[in-house]
Amino acid sequence: MSAVIAWVGLAREFSGKGRLLGSWASCGLMLLVLALMGVVAAGAVVLLPHAASIPPVIAGAATGATALPRRRQDETTQPYVKFMTLGIALARERLVQRVHLDACAWSDRFLHGVETSAQLRVFVHDLKLYLLERHPLAAEAKTVNAIYAEVERAIDAALDVQTRIDEACRQADREPADDELIARRQAFGTALAQCGHLLRFAYVHGRRSENEELRALRAKATSNDAFHHPALPPQRRWFDRWMSR
Repeated sequence: MSAVIAWVGLAREFSGKGRLLGSWASCGLMLLVLALMGVVAAGAVVLLPHAASIPPVIAGAATGATALPRRRQDETTQPYVKFMTLGIALARERLVQRVHLDACAWSDRFLHGVETSAQLRVFVHDLKLYLLERHPLAAEAKTVNAIYAEVERAIDAALDVQTRIDEACRQADREPADDELIARRQAFGTALAQCGHLLRFAYVHGRRSENEELRALRAKATSNDAFHHPALPPQRRWFDRWMSR
């Protein structure tokens, strides 16, 4: 019963923060937390009838430890709290870190097929529209637009660096130097990192069933025809319709 209630609590706590089953590591940590909760509950049931035989000194020390001064609430759980919870707090802390790392690793793998700033711009724009359609709430839409603005600034900076280097190489009729290649790569890497924030929003607030739709957006942005399609469809003559029949 304790493990079931703990699962419901974890699912509610991580809603909008990540996926508890995002990787084998997060699955293992989640099962460890549930197992520890079950062990503590079973141990409490077994030891509760013998609580009267616990020396008052030990009970007083355990109770007094909870009143020790603590730091700010947003900092890491204190070591004595981890000890008093029999490792549950430590396992839960590792689970939070693992869920965050799962989201980062997923977004990094997802962007492997994006190689140019132009492809990244097309993909980010389509991703923004996709997220706004599926998350119409004001707070979430504001977050998406704010992240998108940061990505656009990073892409503009990467394009400026690439344009400046290409123009210098064209005028001097030479290949890019090592420092220029590094600067171009760093600027594009910054743009990819900013795009990763928008992808992590899609990962955290989305479902696994949406992965195929996100891959379709990436394939559309990285396809060879994405920037070479004709602006207008070819015009058909009046007799082509009869010839095709």
